[in-house]
Amino acid sequence: MRTTAVRIATACAAAVLLTVSGCGPDPTVMKTAKALVARVDPQPTYNDSARFLQVTYLAPHDRDYVMWSMEYASLCLMAGNYDAAKAELLQCYDDIQKRQDVEKERAAALSNEATKIFKGEPFERALVCTYLGMLHYVDGDYNNARIFCARADMEDATTEDDMAAFRHDFGLVHYWLGRAFLKLNQPDNARVAFTKASEHVVRKNEEAETASTRKSQAAARTKRIRLEQESYKLATTGKTPVPGAVDMSNCMPAAELPAEQPGAIGENPVLKVAESPEQFFTVDYQKDVNLICLIETGVGPIKYLVGENGYMDAIMRAPYEERKVVVYLNGHKVGQAISLVDMFHQADTRGMSEKDRVQLTKGVTQSVLSRMPYIGDIASYWDVRADWRYWRLMPGEVHVFAAKVKPGLYTLNLQCLDSNDCLLPRYGLTRYYIPVTEDAESVILIHTKPEADNTYAPPSNK
Repeated sequence: MRTTAVRIATACAAAVLLTVSGCGPDPTVMKTAKALVARVDPQPTYNDSARFLQVTYLAPHDRDYVMWSMEYASLCLMAGNYDAAKAELLQCYDDIQKRQDVEKERAAALSNEATKIFKGEPFERALVCTYLGMLHYVDGDYNNARIFCARADMEDATTEDDMAAFRHDFGLVHYWLGRAFLKLNQPDNARVAFTKASEHVVRKNEEAETASTRKSQAAARTKRIRLEQESYKLATTGKTPVPGAVDMSNCMPAAELPAEQPGAIGENPVLKVAESPEQFFTVDYQKDVNLICLIETGVGPIKYLVGENGYMDAIMRAPYEERKVVVYLNGHKVGQAISLVDMFHQADTRGMSEKDRVQLTKGVTQSVLSRMPYIGDIASYWDVRADWRYWRLMPGEVHVFAAKVKPGLYTLNLQCLDSNDCLLPRYGLTRYYIPVTEDAESVILIHTKPEADNTYAPPSNK
């Protein structure tokens, strides 16, 4: 059963590409669309898509380079190619900081904003720097990890007075900053960073949005259970029963998730796990951690144009179902991951920038002129559209599970929950041979998606 998130993400990618290309679904458009839905595609081709983007869009190094660099790096991260992602993000960040084109800037100030060199929104640049901080951390370069995390914090720190409360609320970067400070033997700085990582300021309309999401997901859960039951009945009692068919209708509450999954191996391997968020964000707890699972869920916010002739851009939350994650190791439930950042929250608290004010002025001016005698027809052709470009493979949220675990090789299983703390059976995700050693910590980056694990068990030989 193809999920709503997959359908909408595919439609959005195709619509954007058709708008840009102005043509039908030729091979280039289809390959690009395939790459841009990799975060929700049950059968992604990470490496092939990354190579395609590299040759087709990165090589020209044109005004859209940073946008495609972000997409390419996302594909590399999802494929586990951390060295390639790090190298590309360093070049991306260098372009953001140094690349200039005065003529394009002038043209964009008077016409279509997308004619200038794309450098991303503040929250997009913050995530670029956060990834670089994390990747330097994984490589053991803790000072550069600290530097890039500090830069990420500054990139996201809006200067708008009405958003002052949200200036330093990028929790993910503060977590990695705290980890870097621990490695640099600066526990006091680490304590400050972890405290910031734990804080959350409620934005306008957030509570109403949460209530609406819970209501819609509750209705979707009821419908999903009914359809899954009907599908399972058809698969097992029809004229041609499906061998190994599995009933996926068990959307149990989180409280009913078993302490051990079928086939659990040995004893629970966790030596120390936080019993509360308050304990999790302490120096004493974090200094003992040797397994860090960074879990990306959903798809990042969608940018679209609004206003007469699209003179302003707006942000909406992409649809995705998974909002919480429960972690199992070797079949033993070891805890729930803690949410560190919601990218829609970051986008929605940016405030009105100087760029937005310029676009508003252009839009109003164009609207007024287009209604005036004699010059109205000419003014109507004035292209004042805002910048439509954005990072389409950005995650929706990032969660972290961190604990002290016995050395060994582990099977990691994630069980995703909706906003009502109910299981999403088709979002189960398993990764094998996760190493934890005696003298080093393991950092695992993983992203959830529907249908990532096998829906059907293999046929029995009996």
